[in-house]
Amino acid sequence: MDNPIVTFSRRSMLAATAGASLALATGGLRAAGPVGKRFPKGFRWGVATAAHQIEGNNVNSDLWLMENIKPTTYKDRSGDACDSYNRYEEDIALLARLGFNTYRFSIEWARIEPTRGFFSNAELDHYKRVIATCRKHGVDPAITFFHVSAPRWFAEAGGWLNPEAPALFANFCSKAAKALAGDMAYAFTINEPQVGKTFRAITMAAAYFAKSDAAERAAHAAAAKASGTDRFITMNYPDIDAMTPQLIEGHHQGFAAIKAERSALLVGVTLNIIDFAPGSEDDAYKDLRQAAYGPWIDAVRQTGDFVGAQIYRQLSITGKGKRLPPPPPMPFVKPNDMKANLSQPLALRNGVNYMHEATGKPVFVTENGLETEDDQRRIWYIDQALAGLHESIASGVPVIGYCHWTLIDNFEWLQGYVPKFGLVAVDRTTFKRTPKPSAAHLGGIARRNSLL
Repeated sequence: MDNPIVTFSRRSMLAATAGASLALATGGLRAAGPVGKRFPKGFRWGVATAAHQIEGNNVNSDLWLMENIKPTTYKDRSGDACDSYNRYEEDIALLARLGFNTYRFSIEWARIEPTRGFFSNAELDHYKRVIATCRKHGVDPAITFFHVSAPRWFAEAGGWLNPEAPALFANFCSKAAKALAGDMAYAFTINEPQVGKTFRAITMAAAYFAKSDAAERAAHAAAAKASGTDRFITMNYPDIDAMTPQLIEGHHQGFAAIKAERSALLVGVTLNIIDFAPGSEDDAYKDLRQAAYGPWIDAVRQTGDFVGAQIYRQLSITGKGKRLPPPPPMPFVKPNDMKANLSQPLALRNGVNYMHEATGKPVFVTENGLETEDDQRRIWYIDQALAGLHESIASGVPVIGYCHWTLIDNFEWLQGYVPKFGLVAVDRTTFKRTPKPSAAHLGGIARRNSLL
């Protein structure tokens, strides 16, 4: 799900502050629109995962070290994770059997380029097999090139604070795309590169970040010492403002590198979007949108065939005007549970509408889901969120598809294995996969391409 810079917790911080080919793929979405409860023909129904969160034993990554040094900001170590590095065919067969036609997953940079300049043919062949397995099961592979975790050597060189970072990332994209892009359905350069910037735009989050930033700086200093380097920079590092220019340039160069290998492949970037909604009769929320998303909105307008939107939460922003009525109460949620009440399903509709209006690009919902152990609540949320997405499409917003976060309960970054976002439960000892009722429910919607 989120970049780990805020999962320490994204949820707790928000609760505390709550008080040619492109036309073929998307051209029919605006013109035809959905009929009744149906979604457009060719709509992509998928689930999303990330390599570090499910594969296990990503020992050459920067985050592996961060999880194992002291002091650490991680609740758990990723360890074996869900053992999906070995069990990928089981996972893909399962999601196909459930009814999904798209699988969004990431290829792990730290495996493919474990030391600078050395590209492992064995690991590239591994991901070729994963992609081929998708195709065997009739599933479109939608590939993220960078999903939070990076090679340890990249962090030792300064991570995204290193002026060379965009070129280093583009070189990786070039090598990986040359080997793998031929059978990809969609590609994403970077996952949520602005998530830290989004949360820091919230004025009331300052106290939270003052505490968490100190812990992160101490952990990163310990990692630098363990590495024998003068700095060790991961996506957790607090200075997101200084990273942003390199991340944006990394997206531009990575996009060009992937396109150079296969120009017809549709490529975008995924952005974390909070639905900053009006809580009063003025435009205070619009200023917050600009602070949170402005530089990346410009980047997407310039570079990308579409924009990936990752939407989970709604935050009402009040200004000096008269306060507006709060959102209606939700079932399964206590009125005083501030954290749970941020998971408003209409955030998906509002976020999709905003991203298309702001960028002018088609939207791919690359993540949306709910942290809960109450699967009936998850089913209710899915129905409500998708009803809102259906409204967006009916109004003319070109939406390529919807990927639910996530297929299986996994390693949720700094919060470890506590949060449960999965449609499928995983036994941490045996790795047995057990689909929840929500898996069949969403899979049925996908199979029908229609809400009930």
